[in-house]
Amino acid sequence: MALPKHAVIFQQLHQAIKRGEFKHGARLPSEVALARRFGASRPTVAQALRDLQRLDLVERHRGAGSFVRSAPVTAGALGLLADGLGATEVMEPISVEIARAARAQGWDVVIGAAVADRSPEAVAAEWAGRGVPGIFFAPLEHHPVRAALNRALAEAFRRKGLAVVLLDRDLGEFPERSTHDVVAIDDYFAGYDLASHVLAAGARRLVFIARPEYPATTDLRVSGAQAAVARVDGAQLQFAVGQPDEVAWVGRLFRRVPPDALIASNDATAARLLQTLATLRQRVPADVRVAGFDDVRYARLLSPPLTTMRQPCAALGAAAVEVMLGRLRQPHMPARRVLLRAELIARESTASTSPR
Repeated sequence: MALPKHAVIFQQLHQAIKRGEFKHGARLPSEVALARRFGASRPTVAQALRDLQRLDLVERHRGAGSFVRSAPVTAGALGLLADGLGATEVMEPISVEIARAARAQGWDVVIGAAVADRSPEAVAAEWAGRGVPGIFFAPLEHHPVRAALNRALAEAFRRKGLAVVLLDRDLGEFPERSTHDVVAIDDYFAGYDLASHVLAAGARRLVFIARPEYPATTDLRVSGAQAAVARVDGAQLQFAVGQPDEVAWVGRLFRRVPPDALIASNDATAARLLQTLATLRQRVPADVRVAGFDDVRYARLLSPPLTTMRQPCAALGAAAVEVMLGRLRQPHMPARRVLLRAELIARESTASTSPR
């Protein structure tokens, strides 16, 4: 009894894949080309491709075509390239959690620091030479042309065949988006939640403070804070860029109508602000409330202890590894943005006070 046409096409494509005529990850001919090759209709070819997909031999992506599924991922080593590792506290625990989650899947993690004084091609060649199939990349933050350099690094990794998962932020400036996977906190809602907290404590005149060359995550946090302020009658938000340890600059913020809450772009900025406010004899929280982001180790040890948005480091690490392994299994799937909600940690620095 003759097989249906779609079954014949299925068998021939299946045998061709097993013989290696189509390599792992290779794009199959289009449905039109296959229909011409086998003298069949496109629906008949599509049925054969669906049968191959059910056997996990083929993956299909709308608008991109059908691809031979990549060879099963075997455990080895993954790369982690993080700007600020050792200089900023938040990347360290996230890196630790990535390594922990990777080990649970049988992978090691090789950690390196971003190198801004070498060509992207040299950096990518070094990582490819280490035999890693993918790299977690926290884009450079403090560099005069960071967006262009970050894009060049990511493209160099891609040319070397390395899968890339971005950590904490995207490659370019807000609101640009790249075509890479991103795992981070939802910075917009972090800004919204923190501003909502200080507004609920009675603050109405908010100033969001960032140091020069702030990252795109700050833009998102400011946008979220602005959304929270817009919901409260009489509330206002100013965005100020300067050095938090410069007494003269911080002092100018308190002229005319003094703010009653300062939201710092991160805990390190908030810590410097607290020292400057002490010099200016501005009491926290009696005269002005102060809050930050990240919940670094020393945040609760500051005087007063700092209200902040805690990064869910363990969840970020697990999500980053899951996204990376998915990318290695299916290199042609659309890019994903996995954004996790930060947790408000309310401490004394934003406590409600009686009216002045």
